[in-house]
Amino acid sequence: MTSFSRITALILMTSTIYLPTSHADTSLPDAKTLGLVNLEGDFSRQQLFNEILATDTSRNNEYQSFAVKKSFKFPNDVSYDDVLKQPRKDALFGVDISHHNGKNFPVEILANNKSIFLYMKASQGSRFVDPAFAGFWQRAGETDKGVKLHRGAYHFLSSGTPGEDAAQWGRKQAATFVKIIKANGGLRPTDMPPAVDIEWDIERRNGPDRWVNRKPAEVIAMVKAFSAHVETELGRKPIIYTARSWWVPRMGGEASFAQLADHQLWLADYSNQSQASEIPRTLNNTKWAIWQFTDAAKFHTGSVPPFDASIFKGPSADFYSVLGVKEF
Repeated sequence: MTSFSRITALILMTSTIYLPTSHADTSLPDAKTLGLVNLEGDFSRQQLFNEILATDTSRNNEYQSFAVKKSFKFPNDVSYDDVLKQPRKDALFGVDISHHNGKNFPVEILANNKSIFLYMKASQGSRFVDPAFAGFWQRAGETDKGVKLHRGAYHFLSSGTPGEDAAQWGRKQAATFVKIIKANGGLRPTDMPPAVDIEWDIERRNGPDRWVNRKPAEVIAMVKAFSAHVETELGRKPIIYTARSWWVPRMGGEASFAQLADHQLWLADYSNQSQASEIPRTLNNTKWAIWQFTDAAKFHTGSVPPFDASIFKGPSADFYSVLGVKEF
C-alpha cells in the first residue's frame, strides 16, 4: 500500500471507529466526578482572534498573514519547504486541540502525518474542565496501540475577579489543572511540559479583555504562583504560551517578560514579518522553545477542519533536552 493510500485509509478508519458513541469510556474521570463543570461557551483561538479583530482592525494584517505557510498541510509541508524549494532540516512539528476541534479529532493519525507532539486543553479558571480532554489524553497515550505522540496538557489562565489576590487565584487555577492531570494518570517522562496559556480573556461576544482589570505585577504574580504549584505537584515547570501582540500592549512593553525568564516560551505569532524569515517576533529577546505559527493547518487528505500547529526548530536531540522530554 502506498503512503498516500495508507494515510487515506487511516483517516477513513478513524472516521468509522471514532463515532460519538463508539469510544465513550465511562471509566474516564468526568466533570461530575472531579467536582468541576464542563467547559462550554468559551472561545476557540480562531474565535478569540475574530473578537479581537472586531475591536482592533489594526491586527487584521497579522491575523490574515500566516508564518511558515498560509496553507500548511501535514505531512507534506513538514518534510518540504515549499518557499525555499528544498527539504526541511531540523524542524519538528506539533498540534494543539481542545473540545472545539470535536472529540473525534483523529489523534491516532497524527504521528503518521509527521506530528510528534500534541497539546490538549485541560482546564480554564478554577471550575472548568475541557470535556474532550480525558478522551484525547487517553487516546494520545495508547502507545500499546502504536500511538507515538508526546502528549501535552495546557491550562487557559483566567484573570479572575478584580480585587482577588492574584497569587491565590493563580494557585486555585493550578490546583484544578493538577487535579485533572492526576485523575487522568499524571504525566509520563515522554510527555511534554505542562503549559499555561495567557492571552485575551474574553467572556462574551464584543466583550472586553478582562485582563484590563489586572495590573502587570498581578499578572506576573499569578503566573508565578500557578507555575510553582504545578511544578511542586507534577514535577515539571510549565512552559508559558503567549503572544507578543497580547503581551506588549497589556503588560506595558516586553521588558516585564524578563521576570519569567526561568520558563520556556511557547510563542504564538502569525505575522507576515515572521513568514518571510520563519523567525517569529519574540519577547524581550527570549529564545522561544516552540512557535505556534498558524491556527489553520490541515491534513493533506481528508476533511478535518483547520487546527493549530507549532514548530520546534532544531535537531531532534535538542527537542528532548530543551523540553525535558524522554524519547519513546
